[in-house]
Amino acid sequence: MKIRLNKLELERMMRQNGDDVYSLAGRMEVAPSTIYRILNGDRGVGSQLIAKLLLAFELSEKDFDKLFVLSQ
Repeated sequence: MKIRLNKLELERMMRQNGDDVYSLAGRMEVAPSTIYRILNGDRGVGSQLIAKLLLAFELSEKDFDKLFVLSQ
């Protein structure tokens, strides 16, 4: 199984929260370049980034499927 980011949903959530790449990166405590790479599809999301994204948007593990898609 591979975990893919739902890019459209992330962008929607960023707009809804008034986030840009820099504010989201600050809340996640990652470099802005990490967010750019995620959004451009140049980088996958591992367990640490998944956890940080969920925390940044105050989502629980039950909300995993809002931002991520499982694929083969």
